[in-house]
Amino acid sequence: MCGREQEKIMMKRFFKKHGWRYIPGFLFLLISSYITTLAPIALGHAIDYMDMDVALIDQSKVYRQAFYIILIAIGVFITRYIWRYFIIGNSRFLENFLREELFVKLENLPVSFLSKQRSGDLMAYAVNDVGAVRMTFGQVIAMSVSGLSTAVMAIYSMVTKVDPKLTLLALLPVPVAVFVIVKLGGIVRRKFRYVQSLFSELSGEVNETIMGVQVIKSFAKEEERLDEFSDISKTMYDANVNLADTSSLIWPSISVIFGLCYAIGLIVGGHMVLAGKLSLGALVTFNGSLLLVQQPVMSLGRIINMLQRGLASYKRLQVILNQPGIPEKEMEDAQEPVGGDIDIKDLTFRYPETENNALDHISLHLPKGATLGVVGPTGSGKTTLMHLLLKMYPVPERSVYIGGTDITEIPAKAVREQAGFVPQDGFLFSASVRDNIKFYQPGATDEDIVRAAKLASVHDDIASFPDGYDTQVGERGTHLSGGQKQRIALARALIRNPQLLILDDTLSAVDNHTEQQILTRLSDYYDGKTTVIVSHRLSAVKHAQEIIFIKDGQIAERGTHDQLMAQNGLYAQMYLQQEEGGDCDEKK
Repeated sequence: MCGREQEKIMMKRFFKKHGWRYIPGFLFLLISSYITTLAPIALGHAIDYMDMDVALIDQSKVYRQAFYIILIAIGVFITRYIWRYFIIGNSRFLENFLREELFVKLENLPVSFLSKQRSGDLMAYAVNDVGAVRMTFGQVIAMSVSGLSTAVMAIYSMVTKVDPKLTLLALLPVPVAVFVIVKLGGIVRRKFRYVQSLFSELSGEVNETIMGVQVIKSFAKEEERLDEFSDISKTMYDANVNLADTSSLIWPSISVIFGLCYAIGLIVGGHMVLAGKLSLGALVTFNGSLLLVQQPVMSLGRIINMLQRGLASYKRLQVILNQPGIPEKEMEDAQEPVGGDIDIKDLTFRYPETENNALDHISLHLPKGATLGVVGPTGSGKTTLMHLLLKMYPVPERSVYIGGTDITEIPAKAVREQAGFVPQDGFLFSASVRDNIKFYQPGATDEDIVRAAKLASVHDDIASFPDGYDTQVGERGTHLSGGQKQRIALARALIRNPQLLILDDTLSAVDNHTEQQILTRLSDYYDGKTTVIVSHRLSAVKHAQEIIFIKDGQIAERGTHDQLMAQNGLYAQMYLQQEEGGDCDEKK
């Protein structure tokens, strides 16, 4: 299904559920517009009743018109409240709907797409763009229909209640006002798109600074980052000022043009009053109705501005919402239990839009319950191999098998539900330690949580925290050391008791003693389950049944620790270098 069809289905789903709200909204909006046009007429009648000899003035008629004006004000208040409840309220439903759709879409997008996006762009989609679309389907629609209906009814009143020729002459400059608004609106749209792109860049810069504040401070780069931020902020300031300058031309331009309309109405209408062809009250009605025409036209600039922003934002949202997500079959439950030996046969993989293979003719057999060590230099393809085992990227057919079944025939959801993956960065959510550990198992008991923490050798650390397992870890775990974050992330994976445990350089921030303690506990507790350990530190894999050394996407060496040491090759050289380097403390 193409993106355009998906978009139509999505909006159709919204309007099928909430579209009915626009019907009573528009009905009361039209009633409100009609009632509004009655005010100048009532005021004109009151003026005519008073524009005569004092002895002939019927005060009851004047009071009646004043009472009508009060009723009109009350009627406008009630009907306006009702149409705003339905139309503006419905736009809030749309805002919530789009945010949920965007969130679901982001969760369903492949890693290959998300890895190329800036976090600032994604934040702008969820905040600025969704808000701009909401304004389009709320205020813009309401202002457009209200303004158009009020203007049409006011002009009809001017023609029927006052004078057609006077109306035509006074409204002659209005098309010029519309032309100015449309012309400037196109310029505003282009400039707003540029401002939106700068906002994304600025948001990304702020997010990166917050996430990397420790690195920035450790290298004393605060001034440099401030300069970079100031440059982007200054560019955005200039762009916003430029946008404001263009937008600000609309209002005074329309004011000048309508000033001409009033001048024509006053000169021509004044002559008609003096000639006895028009009453003073009718001229007051005319000017009041002309004001009702002016207001929508004056708002036209704002409407076009908001509409242009909404359209630009909607197109930006389409970039995300129309992206092909993970196929539905990948999110289905498995027909049969997933597990067994893992076989990789001549696996070659290349990332999209790259020329070189990330993995080149990889073949290996990993029996169920065995431990595989994966080592090699940075960028050799180790993490890529792990991502393919988890189907984070499309896996070539007939290259990876689990329990004899081609992994392409197994839903990604089923593969990941049987696996526990712990990446190197040890990402933690801004929540308590307890909530982070039981993320995979929301119904986990305290006993389950403590057992997982003990397996990850982090229980004692947690017990020393002021609030224990209820301690808040901060944004991305900023209140914890690197080793504590990694071990809590490990406990999070262990609590689900996975059939396949993948540790992607998970213990890089812990000292050797803690590392060996964790590996020993895992070996005892997870006996009979498959484990893949990716590590730069070879001491973490020396007890694995098989170790592969990957270089430039290919398996350069394979065997047990003793066999590889006997070969005196790349593995042995790296191991001896690390032995000479000695132990290390846990990283902060």
